[in-house]
Amino acid sequence: MQIVLLTRRRLALGGLMALLPAARALAADPAGLLLMAGAGYKRPVEALCADFTRDTGIAVERSYGNLQQIFAQARASGRVDVLIGDADFIDHAKDLNLPQRQILGQGKLVLAWRRKLLGRRSPDPIIDPVRDLPEMQSITLPNPQQAIYGRAAEQWLKAKGLWAPLQDKLKIVQTVPQVSAYLTSGQIDAGFLNLTEVLAVKGQLGGYLELQPGADSYAPIDIVAAFPEQTVQPETAASRARFAQFLQSAQAQEILRRAGL
Repeated sequence: MQIVLLTRRRLALGGLMALLPAARALAADPAGLLLMAGAGYKRPVEALCADFTRDTGIAVERSYGNLQQIFAQARASGRVDVLIGDADFIDHAKDLNLPQRQILGQGKLVLAWRRKLLGRRSPDPIIDPVRDLPEMQSITLPNPQQAIYGRAAEQWLKAKGLWAPLQDKLKIVQTVPQVSAYLTSGQIDAGFLNLTEVLAVKGQLGGYLELQPGADSYAPIDIVAAFPEQTVQPETAASRARFAQFLQSAQAQEILRRAGL
């Protein structure tokens, strides 16, 4: 009888041990996310991802650039779980199949200038940009064909009749952070970028003007988080749903508010 009982106990223990790998698999961390975003939103996205990972344990791999660079990366990898950028830009990349959208806020185009700008009317050397921009020696903007705020800057300049007259003064770069770097180092007089980037470096600038969208300006910019259908990349579907839910939380909304969205 003792032998039978011992054998049964061993069998039961063996059964439990066999179940352990499955239990570990069920308890494993949720699948990590691959997030891509416009470079002008790197700072708030980093803050969002840090809070999300801290709260959920879900890792988020990030990649930044102008949206055309991001689209190329997404096509090359064959995968993107979350893409943050301008809704209109994303709409024109239909092959990426990111139909689910969550609005994060309205993007705002800003004209900023360096410190000690030509020793002019301090502290606001640019009061009327239509009048004052032609007096600048150098003006920079992101590539209008590839970046949200480059396109917005081109629209604004054309609406104000300045695009053609300023061609010899315009310096085209790839991303918003490059505009920021030129401005804060004093290498250019003025530049176009987004409010989010300006708020992060405003202590290193001479000043800035927020430019309003409209019929005689630039088209409104809807910044969204775009996701694939739930049936696409099913291994990350649960993690994507948790990230989308997190974006609606008070802590995420406060991060976006502080970023000017």
